[in-house]
Amino acid sequence: MPVYVHNNQFGPPVNISAFVAAAQAAAAPGGQLPMLGGPGNNLGVNATAAAPIGPVAGVTRAFGLITCASVIYVSTNVAAAAAAWVHHANAGHVGIADVNAAIVALGNPPVASILVIFAHPGAQDAGYNGSIATIAAQGIPANNIVEIPNLLVPQFGINNLGMIG
Repeated sequence: MPVYVHNNQFGPPVNISAFVAAAQAAAAPGGQLPMLGGPGNNLGVNATAAAPIGPVAGVTRAFGLITCASVIYVSTNVAAAAAAWVHHANAGHVGIADVNAAIVALGNPPVASILVIFAHPGAQDAGYNGSIATIAAQGIPANNIVEIPNLLVPQFGINNLGMIG
């Protein structure tokens, strides 16, 4: 599983597919932390929402992260829903039911086509790693899950263009 280590500087939003591909290809992925501004659907603790990918402007983000995690799922499968699934995971905990809900929300695509961003404000720890292992145990390839620890701001999300930050 790639772990993206940012350099404590903000950068522009990045397409989620390109971000995951770059993290997969790098021996030590890192660089600027993508930042996505603007008004949007701010998800509180334990909230989830579909974030439509399309022409209508919008941002869906997990907001108010302290020990929680923003978990973003998308599928690269052409038959998948044109959406991302965003989960504000309380204390970073992701259970089997949470992963299954994301898969269903994406239209039940092949799990190998699912990309996941697991972003949180704290350092890596056993709890976060356990949640990431739960995601992978549902069939999502570990290499498709990118962890972003030590967020600089208490939010992370995705917009209607598939840009994360």
